[in-house]
Amino acid sequence: MSGFFTVLSHTADTGIAIEADTFAEVLEWASRGMFELMYDLGDSAAERSVVVEVAASTAEDLVVDVLSELLYVSEAHDVIPCRFAIAAVDATSARVTIGVTPMRTELLHGPPIKAVTYHDLLVEESDDGTWRARVVFDV
Repeated sequence: MSGFFTVLSHTADTGIAIEADTFAEVLEWASRGMFELMYDLGDSAAERSVVVEVAASTAEDLVVDVLSELLYVSEAHDVIPCRFAIAAVDATSARVTIGVTPMRTELLHGPPIKAVTYHDLLVEESDDGTWRARVVFDV
């Protein structure tokens, strides 16, 4: 997996900017970035896997919907996603396999994310074929 994310400074919320070689990698880095804002994932070992399938009408909607679904899985099942694999992805659908570990408060190091927002959302492919994205989260 090549690419990376950086944390964005925002007055009331928090966010990340992603650069990656493919749209699938945008989804991977966005997923990892969202959970690393809240948890020190370090070398956390996944104890089991959960598969999430999401479809949306646009690439922007897909990013928001995938991240929202992962946030739901984390909260509903009291787990921390720590490994991310994106498969069967195109601009409007994705199959995400997440490795999860049980929730441990000692891993918490940032404010909990309440929601993925459309504020300042960006998902675009550059002329050279690389991808950029920006996502802001409500904390």
